[in-house]
Amino acid sequence: MLGGASLASLLPLRARAEPFAGVLGSAADGLGGFRAGALDGGLGEEPGAPLPMRVHALVPRPDGREAVAVGRRPSDVAFVLDGRGAAMLSSFRASPGRRFSGHGAYADRGATFLSAEIDAGTGEGVVVVREVAASYAVSGEHPSAGVGPHEIIPLSRRLAVANGAKEPKTDPGIAALGRTRARSNLALLDAASGAVVHVAEAEASMESLSLRHLVATPESGVIVGAQDTAKGAHDLPLIARLDGGKLRWFDPGYEAAARFGGYIGQLSIDASGRYLAASGPVGGVVGVFDLKSEDLLGLIAAPDCCAVAADGTTGGFVAATGLGEVIRIASHEGGAAAVERRSSRLRWDNHLASLA
Repeated sequence: MLGGASLASLLPLRARAEPFAGVLGSAADGLGGFRAGALDGGLGEEPGAPLPMRVHALVPRPDGREAVAVGRRPSDVAFVLDGRGAAMLSSFRASPGRRFSGHGAYADRGATFLSAEIDAGTGEGVVVVREVAASYAVSGEHPSAGVGPHEIIPLSRRLAVANGAKEPKTDPGIAALGRTRARSNLALLDAASGAVVHVAEAEASMESLSLRHLVATPESGVIVGAQDTAKGAHDLPLIARLDGGKLRWFDPGYEAAARFGGYIGQLSIDASGRYLAASGPVGGVVGVFDLKSEDLLGLIAAPDCCAVAADGTTGGFVAATGLGEVIRIASHEGGAAAVERRSSRLRWDNHLASLA
């Protein structure tokens, strides 16, 4: 499946693509420093604001006026940037005794920012509500319904939280993570009250999986990507859809599952809502799935690629690698392939976010 459909069969799709606003991400520059970066609609590179430390995810505000760069997990600082990541505006810290997970999400049309935070002593997760107009000051919090929360996303009247339970990389300040017996789960919380609506645990046969990254489907469903914390062969399915309160795992087949290297780095759904891209940085691939059939359409070679985002077209994605390569991916029901590759001065990090 490497390469998916032929390049020739997908080029006409790209030719019909409309321009998009671009993507925002974090990266390392040629001097070893950290910074924000953007790619415009033509994949032109815009080196952004220098950052004093490595960050994990950049979260654009819905109105495009700001973006939050959350420190590399575990961390206790986040930075507020302008909407293109070109300048740093301010910063804020995790609440006392907590560490940021590397992710957050805007809610209430951008009026509040939700930060997923981890208790440094116990590993228990908390969703902290911050008021954007008050310099991201804390106005409330509620439990994440699990240990080691990672990504959080809004789903209509719900919030979805991936509680990873087991951190692949531990930190001395987080005593519980890395040795907890808690199973990873996907929790749904009421967006208004924070009450726990539902918790779907990874089943016992998949207890080595840490649920970490999320993406919302057009019908306000949720898909989750996992990372396998066990040593040895990594052939478990790594992507699941919440279906009827339970996790239903995509099954791309033994060999294809193994190609991801036991690690899903980012999930993204295209503009049509039909196609799902999943990065596998350990395996050096980006896989594209048809959400209608849940079939794997193709695996695109992308060494050291974690960051992938929709490019605003049907079946279209852009991926950026830690080796300094930017890749345009096209897909349709017949397959998926890279249709453009170009070099970048930046070495792109964990995540990309599509700009409105």
